[in-house]
Amino acid sequence: MASGFMGKKVNLFLLLMIILVLLGFGGISVYYQYTFKNVNQKFDNISTNLGMCEQNLSQTADALMTTIRNLNSTEVDIRKYDVLYEQKAQELETKKDELSDTRADLTRVTLQKEVYKRQIDDAYAQIIGLNKSITSLNSQIRSLERNINRLNTRISCLRNTVDDDELSSCFS
Repeated sequence: MASGFMGKKVNLFLLLMIILVLLGFGGISVYYQYTFKNVNQKFDNISTNLGMCEQNLSQTADALMTTIRNLNSTEVDIRKYDVLYEQKAQELETKKDELSDTRADLTRVTLQKEVYKRQIDDAYAQIIGLNKSITSLNSQIRSLERNINRLNTRISCLRNTVDDDELSSCFS
């Protein structure tokens, strides 16, 4: 009777452990899925910002080219031309600095993208490994359940047969 009680405790403990492991795997899967979604959203936002920067840079470059053509074709008022040229040169320097900053940001974003891509690849590899572990553990559980059923059948046979007939009846 004591071993029956212990067997139930062990079975309940094993069942509880299996449930905890499955819940853990489920939680890990949800966490990685959520993290992947956040990384994709951040990447989309950065890509959108980069597109707007490129468009602004293109428009500014077009405006700058137009202004330079107007300055070259206008020789009427030298003072006006000098002041306007100085303004545009300063704007050009500002735009060059902005372009340099944008290039640095682009390089940083590209490096971050690679890091995130590696992290995602690592997470997928880990998920695949965990899924293989789950499959292996499920196979072991089924094997152990079959062994338990076989041993329970022998126990039942041993209890229901006479001692002299046990060897031939229960172990054949």
